[in-house]
Amino acid sequence: MEKTVKRIFAGSLITALSLSMAACNSDGANGSDDSQEGGSSEGLSGTVTMWTASLAGEPFDTYFKDLEADFEEMHPDLDVVIQDIPQNEMEQKVLTSLTGGDVPDLVNLNPHYMSNIAAQGGLLDLTDELSDEAKGAYVEGPFESGKYEDGLYALPWYLTTTVSWYNGDHFEEAGVSELPTTTQGIYDTAKKVTDATGNPSYYPVINDGNAIMEKLVSLSNGEPIVEDGVANLSGNENIVEFFELTQKMYEEGIIPQETAEGSIQTGQELYMAGNISLLEGGVTFLGPIESGAPDVFSASKAGQPLNDADAPVNVAVMNFAVPAKTQNKEAAVALAEFVTNAENQLEFAKTAGTVLPSTTESLEDDYFANPGDSPKAMGMLEASKSLGRAEVLIPPTENSADLRLATKNIFTENLQGSLSPEEAVKQLEEEWNAAFEKSGEKVTF
Repeated sequence: MEKTVKRIFAGSLITALSLSMAACNSDGANGSDDSQEGGSSEGLSGTVTMWTASLAGEPFDTYFKDLEADFEEMHPDLDVVIQDIPQNEMEQKVLTSLTGGDVPDLVNLNPHYMSNIAAQGGLLDLTDELSDEAKGAYVEGPFESGKYEDGLYALPWYLTTTVSWYNGDHFEEAGVSELPTTTQGIYDTAKKVTDATGNPSYYPVINDGNAIMEKLVSLSNGEPIVEDGVANLSGNENIVEFFELTQKMYEEGIIPQETAEGSIQTGQELYMAGNISLLEGGVTFLGPIESGAPDVFSASKAGQPLNDADAPVNVAVMNFAVPAKTQNKEAAVALAEFVTNAENQLEFAKTAGTVLPSTTESLEDDYFANPGDSPKAMGMLEASKSLGRAEVLIPPTENSADLRLATKNIFTENLQGSLSPEEAVKQLEEEWNAAFEKSGEKVTF
């Protein structure tokens, strides 16, 4: 049987999160039963096509080639075809395929794409396709991200979540030994570090506004900041305090002026140059710092996000979904389970080096439980610790672009003093409510 692996496009792992999980091998090495292993070889035949998102090139080519061979060995009458699609083209390609007859059987989607396609009836409801044991293999928050309305439309694959990164040398110079867990604590800590180093010390990441939206949800400690499409930001003391103290830190030079640009890349460059000391970011943050600034890398330490220890934290999830028009449903579901099972997720995480798996069994492996004491390993450990309270904090909405833009602009105006904290929070609340009224969405988060 001829095996085909197509690699259409190579892209950044950071921009993609994908796919499925499946079965253990026949000797039960990962403790899973047959259903978790992607099913037995009985009854599966034909061709099953899987689309990954921006994962072409090594080391992923070798990983998927081996994965394909293992699954085909379990199912000798089945031919697996793996194609890689650019992440930014995935949603449209799936939608286009659904209007014709050349639909893939398994696709790697983020929750936003998944919910959009599911809303149009384009995905198979997996609720009755999986055993309860298989469903229980995943970490709860990422698993919930695969749901839309009353259905389960995707299985979680790989993840990233937020940790705190700080320059241990700067903290030692300032006499600071613990990370803050409140906004007032961030101010007190950052002021000490700035006073000791003479440089700005704290960089609140804005990006396209989504990072600030997620921060606001974490600050609310589980209390909804939007309920049935109505925002309540000005009535939340923690959020008002965040706007007050970030403006104060900007005025006092504790937050650098470059923060108004907002991107994590700018924060990375400032951190690498020793010009800031504390920020929150994903586990990929230290990548360029390790090669570009070895001394800063060696001094780097990781910790939990700068919130209350019980506050929810965001998780970025890539998952796998089965298009509703698949011509090989049983094989597609079995392959989804196989790719996302504990064994294969662990190997994928090791291959990628900067992502987390979404199965609890994978996270119990020494690779995550005892990763060593390098800065990067400690970041991975802190990220895995926070997964128990991690969830997708901002649900996909029709008006998400409007919400992000308003948040970015108003938070920046607050930093720069164009708006008072009270005006900024009130204006943000009004912008969000106008967006929800326009879309008619009764979302709660």
